[in-house]
Amino acid sequence: MLFSVLMANYNNSGYLAEAIRSVMAQDHADWELILVDDASTDDFEGAVASFRAEKRIRIFRNQRNYGCGYSKAKCVEKASGAILGFLDPDDALTPDALSIMVAAHVDNPGCSLIHSTHYICDGSLSVSRIAEYPRPLPDGVPYLLVSDGRIHHFASFSRSHYDITEGISPLNRRAVDQDLYYKLEEAGGILFIDKPLYYYRIHDRSISNSGNESAAQLCHYSIIEEACLRRMRAGRSGQMPEKGFLKRYRTRYFKIRLFHSFRQRRWLSFIRNFIAFSVMGGMGNLLSYLRKLPLEGRSLLRRSFSDSYKIRV
Repeated sequence: MLFSVLMANYNNSGYLAEAIRSVMAQDHADWELILVDDASTDDFEGAVASFRAEKRIRIFRNQRNYGCGYSKAKCVEKASGAILGFLDPDDALTPDALSIMVAAHVDNPGCSLIHSTHYICDGSLSVSRIAEYPRPLPDGVPYLLVSDGRIHHFASFSRSHYDITEGISPLNRRAVDQDLYYKLEEAGGILFIDKPLYYYRIHDRSISNSGNESAAQLCHYSIIEEACLRRMRAGRSGQMPEKGFLKRYRTRYFKIRLFHSFRQRRWLSFIRNFIAFSVMGGMGNLLSYLRKLPLEGRSLLRRSFSDSYKIRV
């Protein structure tokens, strides 16, 4: 079964060779690598020159810098595999990553998305630890109602399921993967593999770490809001099987809008969303929060309204 490894690159030429070699070292031979460069200004051509003779590697370049969403959508468009998965150009795969994912999809054809845990590495890709946050979903709880980053690298998805979603939005510049996961959840099941299949590098040019966490968080808020609205519309029209979650999606929507407006300092919107959240099923959540406040104080407020999650080596 053909596995399409998808790589959207921008100014990561110093890491590209290591990422590409990790694909070429796979014990699953039926693969292709779709590499889309988003008009990098570093030595991209020099970094990929030695790989152009490999027929399984297909390289494309954007005429100008369009952003992560555009490049990732183009990766999917150019791919031919039945199973696909993104590899960031500054990361790497374990040698058995593709074979394990292909076997999991064959055994679980109803799953649109299968993800694993990964190794957290420093800038030189030396392993620090196995990531603690990737894990299975709680029984009967959709990922959209959790939204805690537990779906992470390595994530692979079925082309047949992807094709019935709206697909990756070319307009998103951050939180592109999370948007994809919410959409795939609407098309099929999600399975977790409790084995690290990916080396995740932490360095100072990451678009979601090292100073970019706040911008990524704001984008994620917008994506969650869009996903909630999409599922609420589907539920009202009878297109969504999980109608029992309709009220919870509505509550989730106003809760995220509450946090979003606070971080953007839009105080009138914050007040409106606070009232809406309270009325639309959030009162129990608010009371629980108030009970925690005397014990956790400022740390609870910071986690809720100012801090952005940061992965550390």
